[in-house]
Amino acid sequence: MAFRSPIPRFLRDQRGVALPMALLALLILSALVIAFSMLATSEPVIATNQKLVAQARAVAESGLERAIWALNNFGDADGIPDPLPATVPAPYDGSTGIPITLNGTQVGLAFVTVTPGTNPNERTVEAVGWVPNNANAQNARRKVQATVYKFLFRGSPPPAALTVKGEINASGNTNIDSRTDTSCGHKDGIWSAGATAYGGSAAIYGADTNNTKNQIVAGGNGKVDIRQNVAESAFTPYLLKSADLNTLKALAKVAGTYYSGSTVSGLTFNSSRTIPNGIIFVDTVSGQNIDENGANTTPTSDFANVSIHGGAAADPSGIFSGMIVVAGSLSISGNFEMHGLVYVVNDLTYTGTGNGEIQGAVISQNIRDTSSTTIDTNTGGSASINYNCRYVTNPGGRMPQGFTIQPGTYKEVAGS
Repeated sequence: MAFRSPIPRFLRDQRGVALPMALLALLILSALVIAFSMLATSEPVIATNQKLVAQARAVAESGLERAIWALNNFGDADGIPDPLPATVPAPYDGSTGIPITLNGTQVGLAFVTVTPGTNPNERTVEAVGWVPNNANAQNARRKVQATVYKFLFRGSPPPAALTVKGEINASGNTNIDSRTDTSCGHKDGIWSAGATAYGGSAAIYGADTNNTKNQIVAGGNGKVDIRQNVAESAFTPYLLKSADLNTLKALAKVAGTYYSGSTVSGLTFNSSRTIPNGIIFVDTVSGQNIDENGANTTPTSDFANVSIHGGAAADPSGIFSGMIVVAGSLSISGNFEMHGLVYVVNDLTYTGTGNGEIQGAVISQNIRDTSSTTIDTNTGGSASINYNCRYVTNPGGRMPQGFTIQPGTYKEVAGS
């Protein structure tokens, strides 16, 4: 007996199924056409808005660059005076728009405000860009902000060939001389926050025009050989702040001459491990600036401890040209020749031999020491420091010679 399905035949018949499928496909296609039609009208508006926003940001950045130009051309009629006056002249007070043009056609308007930075060698620049102008509050608008920075010693060269915020003991055949180069002004031979003791055949000369060595004064005016017991506040203009150190770190990192980590607790440069010209930055073990979070907050175990011996210069001339920054203590010995600036955040010991000398200047901040320390900086042997303005204001020829954006400070202000 043949099996028969209980489902009626008319339910098993597939004739006519194409019509609902076609209707469903038509419905889907209609929805897509409507969606694409709506996008076709909105996407050009979105694209135009994005273009205007990008243009407004570019106009704001042009205003920022204009401010940097004005800061670096303070002698120009359109420049910004240096030091920054209490009332910044228009248009750099944000009161007047600066037209930004392209091929003779104005593309936007920039409003620029320049104010003092945290430190004397810093300026804060805020620039607002409008496209095409600020006539309508609905026009595209963007705001950018940055701190611009000038190398500290470009504007404030060290006051002496050897500047130590602590005590100094100069002995042996030490020679410290500020008479040769007075292009930065007449400088003292030595500045010290504590007492300066000298002995042996030490010869210390300031640019005081009398050519008599080792004359000592406490404070006072005029240039002298040895200026001791200087008020600690007088050192402030010549000490690298945290922002200065961070900028120098960034430059050293780009050049591959930045050192940090466990090796800096006993880092030695000599003929086997030479140092190239440029900015040498030996940081703390942790990489954080000493006492950045307050006085005495950094353990001394985090300080760098660096030694430089004769033959350490990688340059074929045998002379290192640049700047050496050590976040801790530095010992220089042997026949080491240098053109530039030495900056030590804590203690310095300098004992030269042979033809070893430093043409430029040396600064020892003694951040953790006090003037009661017996010896903060010891210069013995035949150590020689001769003041040289060019080597101090542009060590190794690697320093920006005017205001430039401080690394990590540029930002687009949210909500602008």
